[in-house]
This record gives sequence, C-alpha cells and structure tokens, in this order.
Amino acid sequence: MDMNKWKKQDVEFAPKRKVNNKLSWKNPHSTGYFYSNKMERSFEYESMGECLFYFFLELDPLTLRYYVQPCEIGIPYYDKEGDRQHWIHIPDVLVFRKHDPPCLFEIKSQKQYSKRLQLIDKWSNVYAQKQGWSYTVIFPKTLPKEIIHNINFLIGFIRRRNIYTKWGPEVLEKLSYLQPCSIEVIARSFTTKVDPLFILPVIYHLIATGYVHIDVNEKVSPHSIIKLNEKEDTLFGNYLISEVFNDET
Repeated sequence: MDMNKWKKQDVEFAPKRKVNNKLSWKNPHSTGYFYSNKMERSFEYESMGECLFYFFLELDPLTLRYYVQPCEIGIPYYDKEGDRQHWIHIPDVLVFRKHDPPCLFEIKSQKQYSKRLQLIDKWSNVYAQKQGWSYTVIFPKTLPKEIIHNINFLIGFIRRRNIYTKWGPEVLEKLSYLQPCSIEVIARSFTTKVDPLFILPVIYHLIATGYVHIDVNEKVSPHSIIKLNEKEDTLFGNYLISEVFNDET
C-alpha cells in the first residue's frame, strides 16, 4: 500500500478524542488496544464489538484504510428556553474499501434505540451524505458464534513472519493441484520436508490474508476444506458488512 497516498487522510481523520475508560471497572475486558498491521499503528477500542469489527477490517482484503473516531458531528437540539443548541458526537470509524465510497460506521452492541441514538443516526447520515460517504449502523456481537470465533482466531495469523514467507508459495502451489482438500491434507504433504505442525500456521496466515478460501460459517480447524481464492473476494464474502453484520442505515 502506498502510504504517501493517505497522508492527507491520516491527518484529517486522526482520532478526535481518547478512548473513554471511565466504566472499564464494570467490564474489565471490554476496553484495550491492538496493533493494526494495515494502519501501522496502535488503536484503542471501547467495547468488544468495536474490537471485533476492527479485527474484521484487518482481515478484509478490500479494506484499504480505516480511521477510528475520525470526525466531529454537530447534533442540534433546542434547550429549555427554545434556543437552538448543539452537542458534538464522534462516530466510531470511517472505512475506505476498494470499489466502494467511504463509509462511516456506528458500532452498537444491540438493536435498541433511544431518542438520543435516533438523533445521532439522523445527523450522522446527513453529515455522511454531504461528504459523499455512506452511513451504516452495525452490530458485530450479533454475528454467528462460528464467525466470531474465526475472526478472533485468524487475526492471530495476520502479521507477516519469516516462516510464512518461506513456506507460503509452496503451500499455494500444492493447493493448486490438490484442491479442494482439508488443511490437514496440505500440512501432511510436507511430511518429508518439515513437521506438518509448522505448516498449519502458514495455511492459517494464507487464509487470513485472503489467498486461500474457506467456509467461515464453520469453525476453522485442521479438517476445514480449503481452496485457492481465485476471485477478488474477501475472506468473509464481499457482502459480509451489509448482510452478516445486520446493518441498518
């Protein structure tokens, strides 16, 4: 990725506030940070839903760039005296994906709307349209448990390592004439060269980086059936964001 191309966006959409940890004592495992290989920086998250969606963006080959807490949106209201005022809302993440206009995402844990959230949705949508973006509300924690497991599992294999570079091309070559077959079959085909256990993480890396296709509706295991990802497709399908994340605009 040409990082110079994104310098303007990196400055314009830098985080507008720090993560709020005031209530972290109630949910001690719901806030934290992780290193983004795609953005080459560390990000903080305020909920497990946010964390899950950021992991998805890391795994999605069509996601070019994403910015957390990227902008400030004025939400108008009338005070007790009837005067027009406004308060500032900062949306969760702005995503740039290949073939699509930028999309502003609001990440929620459940589909329960208060009057305040309805106002946020209304004016966030207005703001996004003025920018030429789309606006979407998503609920990552409502994903099927198999997909949640696979996202959390595969994110651990996204980072490049020497072993992946060394064995990856040969794994892809073997898969080209053995496909479709199980992960275990590919790993065992290296028995004369190296312990098959060393090949398993290589295969998981190739899945995580989009070179190998797998049915993510089933829990990833050595018995999973794989094949080359010969189409320009995402790991979880091109329509995961709109269909699986159950978005509402």
